[in-house]
Amino acid sequence: MRKISKLLGVVLALSLSTSVLSACGGKQEAKNTDEIKTISTKDLKDKVGKSDWVIVDTRENDAFNGWKLDGVKRGGHIKGATDFSAAWLKVDNKNKDKTLEEALKTKGISPEKNVVLYDANGKDGKEVADYLSQKGYKNIYSYDVKDWAKDETLPIEAYVNYQMLVPASWVKDLIDGKKPENYNGKEYKVFEVSWGEEKDSPDYLKEGHIKGAVHINTDEVEEGPLWNRLSDDKLQKFAESNGITVDTTTVLYGADSMAAYRVAAILKYIGVKDVRVLNGGTAKWKTAGYDLEKTSNKKTAIASFGAKVPANKDYIIDLPQAKEIIADKQGSRLVDIRSWDEHIGKTSGYDYIKPMGRPAGSVWGHAGSDNSSLEHYRNIDNTMRNKDEIIDMWKEWGITPQQRLSFFCGTGWRAAEVLLYADVMGLKNISLYDGGWNEWSGNTGNPANPIETGEPKKQQ
Repeated sequence: MRKISKLLGVVLALSLSTSVLSACGGKQEAKNTDEIKTISTKDLKDKVGKSDWVIVDTRENDAFNGWKLDGVKRGGHIKGATDFSAAWLKVDNKNKDKTLEEALKTKGISPEKNVVLYDANGKDGKEVADYLSQKGYKNIYSYDVKDWAKDETLPIEAYVNYQMLVPASWVKDLIDGKKPENYNGKEYKVFEVSWGEEKDSPDYLKEGHIKGAVHINTDEVEEGPLWNRLSDDKLQKFAESNGITVDTTTVLYGADSMAAYRVAAILKYIGVKDVRVLNGGTAKWKTAGYDLEKTSNKKTAIASFGAKVPANKDYIIDLPQAKEIIADKQGSRLVDIRSWDEHIGKTSGYDYIKPMGRPAGSVWGHAGSDNSSLEHYRNIDNTMRNKDEIIDMWKEWGITPQQRLSFFCGTGWRAAEVLLYADVMGLKNISLYDGGWNEWSGNTGNPANPIETGEPKKQQ
């Protein structure tokens, strides 16, 4: 992050046996209680929403969000299901065991419940079943979600704008000249985004990048000392110098996706209609086994962006609008996407910002443990956390999807990612307060912008 220093073993083969359920939904029976039991679509319908059952989507996060992967007829997840992806078991993370345990608890997945694990490839569910079995889970059932998806009468939930977060396979199909789902066939551009010049970017030349990708240095869209976005004229020139028009399908990614989300928010602000971010960043591309190239791809400029900038001006707001939002105590929230210690004034979070605290009247929207993390919004593989958990997290501080919400952080990176997640979820009246804490605090303290410190009372 700019200026801020930023399965398991062999899967056991599990044999499947058919469970027999009584007509009244009673006792489950199987040939061998140590084997995973299957459950039919008819019986699964009756179990959704029951307190002693939990339905778990074990596929990639992209499928849960809405993409039609592995041959499913309808994208998205069974309405009422939670997620625990088999991909999470493969993540190399020193805190993986603890993080996964916390995820199980948050999602209500426990040994006392009947746990239905569904997938569409016949593999993901088995991997999660093996993981749970090692933890003592006994009542595990398998299900093929393709059966659910082909029945149009059964409810499936896909996020309103799921297409904004794309799977690695979608990007691969795009650059291979295919026409992947939800692509209009117009000109596209792929960009690796990080702070620093191309020659200094380890994620572009040294480690390699997606074939054809061009490097974007975040200094192309923002400047100090506030690190706000550039002027509208300069942003238009930025788009044109990178060959981006209002109609270009623009795909952004990075080793740390935060930079990609920062640029994505700015592109949406200036008016690019089709902005995509690779869900999970570079790591997802590598995990899929796709090749990287280490050659330099130069920018190809164009003469005109094709629209007056900004074409979507309410997507990013400034200090006057932030104050208006704070003044509207009922219908609006200025949401702080910083760590708890930053919010209460224990630290500023930045070596170049001196004041500590928060804008008086703002509310905490969670983030992570420090100024470079967003673990409260991300799964362990850095994909988007599920919508219901994000909304439940907000409720604690009086934040609801129906309000006018503007997200801020120190200088706009963390908040930009949360803004895009809110957009994926389908929230309407949302924006990024670009100046964030850096602007509000005036760096040395500004009496015109009141500051609070200490632990706030939760708003209801």
